[in-house]
Amino acid sequence: MTLHGSQELALSASPPDDARLIIETMYQVAANPEAWERLIDVLDEDGLGHEPGAEIMRGLALSEDIARLASRPGEGPSALARPDVGWLLLNARGKVAAHNAAARQALGAAAARLEVGQAVVFANPDNGEALSAALARARGRHRGQVILKLERGGEDGPSFAYVVPARALPGLADLPAVAAEEDSYALVFPAAAEAGRLWSSLSESFGLTPAEVRLARKLRDGRSLQDAADEMSVSVNTVRNQLRAVFDKMGLKRQSDLIRALTELSSLAGLIEAGDPIGEQEAAILQAPPVQAIRLGDGRRLAYREYGDPGGRVVLSFHEGLGSSLLPPGTDAAARRLGLRMVCAERPGFGQSDPRPDYSFDGVARDMVELCDQLGLERLQIGAVLSGAPSAISTAIALGGRVERLHIYSGRPPRGQADRTRNPLTLMRSRIEANPWMMETFFAVLRLRLSTAMLTRVMQRSSAQSPGDLAYLVAHPEAATYVAAYMGEALARSSRGPTDELRAFRRGRNMSIGGLKAPLIVWHGEQDRLAPLGQLLDFLGDRADEVHVTPGIGHFLALKHWDDILREAAAA
Repeated sequence: MTLHGSQELALSASPPDDARLIIETMYQVAANPEAWERLIDVLDEDGLGHEPGAEIMRGLALSEDIARLASRPGEGPSALARPDVGWLLLNARGKVAAHNAAARQALGAAAARLEVGQAVVFANPDNGEALSAALARARGRHRGQVILKLERGGEDGPSFAYVVPARALPGLADLPAVAAEEDSYALVFPAAAEAGRLWSSLSESFGLTPAEVRLARKLRDGRSLQDAADEMSVSVNTVRNQLRAVFDKMGLKRQSDLIRALTELSSLAGLIEAGDPIGEQEAAILQAPPVQAIRLGDGRRLAYREYGDPGGRVVLSFHEGLGSSLLPPGTDAAARRLGLRMVCAERPGFGQSDPRPDYSFDGVARDMVELCDQLGLERLQIGAVLSGAPSAISTAIALGGRVERLHIYSGRPPRGQADRTRNPLTLMRSRIEANPWMMETFFAVLRLRLSTAMLTRVMQRSSAQSPGDLAYLVAHPEAATYVAAYMGEALARSSRGPTDELRAFRRGRNMSIGGLKAPLIVWHGEQDRLAPLGQLLDFLGDRADEVHVTPGIGHFLALKHWDDILREAAAA
């Protein structure tokens, strides 16, 4: 049958059946992320077979609109999008660049004037001095956050807020006022239901001792001074002295102000009472060192975090393929104790780092060399997790004799054989790699619909063939909280980094490691089905100096044995 005129044009403008099916399935995933495995069935393992036209790409892009419309509270990379979390953005000159309604409510009567383009005018001049001092402390610190106490007057009592670099907050990083200025800071006021995450910083900021924390906890729970003394096995006079110390350190005058502050911050239960591992994990994540950055020679921004002892032995850490500079909670204290200086950079396009126009493993290595030069890292070890392995190897080659050892944990090589385990995550990765035209849309939808609950189910589903991984997830439900946090950071500004890196994996199948001089140590989980050890060893050839296979665990090797990894780096 021959078609003529408009009929022929109409058909030629329609996407081919295979592309149309992919687009329709992507719409389903955008509306319901739980349907992600359907993409495995409709994406060909050899790719589409032709370059998609503009009509296909326009149709695919609608997936992002569907994801935005279908998104629910708790999804997406930014908790600051929530209306109950207050934020106030200050530019480098201390003037208000933006704020939300929750911040105005949290300030209450403390702010006599709160206008964009003007400095905050406080009813109490002491608050202005406190803000200036907090900003000065924040600018001079390299880890942790500063807590600001503002007097609101009357019966309201004080208000507390974090003072943090605005670029470190996913919800604010893309605001024009933040993008235009390096030295913007934000005041973040806690939501009443989640203010418990602030207490460890509150304790650090005001120097409360463990005994003073225990007393405050009991008073918040309604105990009298006598009851608290009896329960703590001390005298009432001791309790009174501790209470006076708390007042002095926190700048409070009345017990009612203390109770109000503790109730507002919901601070002590998570610190003293075990049994809420997810809450404790959330609080620990909030205490991660702030994101810092350097300017590369071409003007791009490269973000990183530092953990541990600034004068310790250096370890340059490479995050995984949907990761950021957020290392597991507790890394800062553990690295300091072990005498390690951990530096974890966010690869181009990930997190707060600007994308690289010509992303490649060698290009990443050039950025990392410049980072090491600017930070004065002359001798170092390198550690890489999962998809960070190729970039780490390229960096070790580029740094040459400056690298003492290269550790690869559950490494994924740039070339691998077809998946024989039928694991849904490895199948999904291979299908996405084979269809690069849809990578950016897929990651953009993931960015908009990411949630801890969804991630928990995905991790459980992908661990079905690894009993050790599944047992670890059951014993450590907080693990998904951490993974969701670093994925959220990775995708905070865009999906460009993960997209570019997957393309680099596809292009890098002929990557050579012949120039590697540093000793190479491989660590792998015995039950790893997502990144099989055989594929990594085939890629490395005879270049691995040591291979350590850990029984009873699979892909979650680094999560389960992070403390062991740090100790090994310190002992090397």
